[in-house]
Formats: sequence, structure tokens, C-alpha cells
Amino acid sequence: MNPKKHRPQILNFTTKALAHFKHKVSLQGKENKIKLGVKKMGCNGYSYFFDFVNKPNKSDVTITVDELNFLIPPDSVEILKGSQVDYAIEGLNQGVRFINPNVSAVCGCGESFTVEPNPETSTTNGLKKK
Repeated sequence: MNPKKHRPQILNFTTKALAHFKHKVSLQGKENKIKLGVKKMGCNGYSYFFDFVNKPNKSDVTITVDELNFLIPPDSVEILKGSQVDYAIEGLNQGVRFINPNVSAVCGCGESFTVEPNPETSTTNGLKKK
């Protein structure tokens, strides 16, 4: 499957991100699904998270891309909608990067962000170490 042609409504994944998640899932054992979303925290409102789990919650939205199962909590769907998930290596830092068109502001340290009720075309490159 060509991830560039895959355009789910909620998230898009780069080839590097899919390779990263495939590698991480191969090391997990039973926790072979990726839970990905946002949670309230930080100085600016929200922060991205991901974790490896073995089964979804009943309310999770499931996206399957290139044989990987991504689980998204329902309260994260609107905030993530249209985002691209990438994996970047920048100097000594490496991690999953979210390019989110719904973000209206990012805190100075880059760890948290704000979403306006009707977001327009702002973007952010939040880098999470994993």
C-alpha cells in the first residue's frame, strides 16, 4: 500500500512514520495496536500521546493503515482530523511529529498546543520523543 495515496478522514501517515510504528509494534508482543490521540495538559491546552495496547476501548475509532491498527479516542478525533503523522530525526532528537491543520497556537517549548473552536489552516510540528 502506498501511504501517500491513503487519505483517511482523520489521519495520514508518512512512509517513515509507518516504518517506525511497524518496528515498534514488532517489539511489543501482545500490545500490537497503537493508541494515538490528544490529552489535556501543558501550558497551552493539549499534548499528543501514543501508546501500545492489546485491545481497543469500545468507543475508540479504529484506522487500519498498511496492516497497522491505530486506535483513536473519540474525544481526539475532531482535534486530529486532517493531520499528518510523520517520523523525524533532527540532530540528536527523533520522534513522531504531528502536522495538524487544526492547531491555532503552540507553546514556546513545543510540547502543547491550542485548538480554536473553528480552526482554519494553522500548522504545528510537535515532536514527541519515543
